[in-house]
Amino acid sequence: MEFQKRLPVAEKSINEIEPEKDIRVKIIGKVVGLGGDSFVVDDGSGSVQVTTDPEINLDLIKVNDSIKVIGRVFASENSFELRAESLQNVNGIDAELLKKVRSLEREHNV
Repeated sequence: MEFQKRLPVAEKSINEIEPEKDIRVKIIGKVVGLGGDSFVVDDGSGSVQVTTDPEINLDLIKVNDSIKVIGRVFASENSFELRAESLQNVNGIDAELLKKVRSLEREHNV
C-alpha cells in the first residue's frame, strides 16, 4: 500500500483565507451557531460555516466554546466553507493573547 501524505496546513484568520489558493487551513475561534452536521465559527475577523463527517460527534460542541478546526477549504457561491478533518476544544485559551502572538510571528517571519 502506498503512503499518501497530506497537504500542509496554513494557520490563518478567517478573513485571510483565500478559497482559490488555500487548500487546508487551521483556525481558532468561538462556536456561534450549531445545526445538524455543521456549525459556525467566528474568530473576530469573520465567520465560516464548518461541515463535518457523520462520524464526528458534534454533541461535544456547544455555542460559545472555543475550538480549533483543521479543515479543507471549499469555495461556495459567495464565499467559502470548511470541511472539518479535526476538531479540538480549546476552552480556556486566551484568544486575544493568541492573536497578538500570531501577529508578532507574521511580523517577524517566525
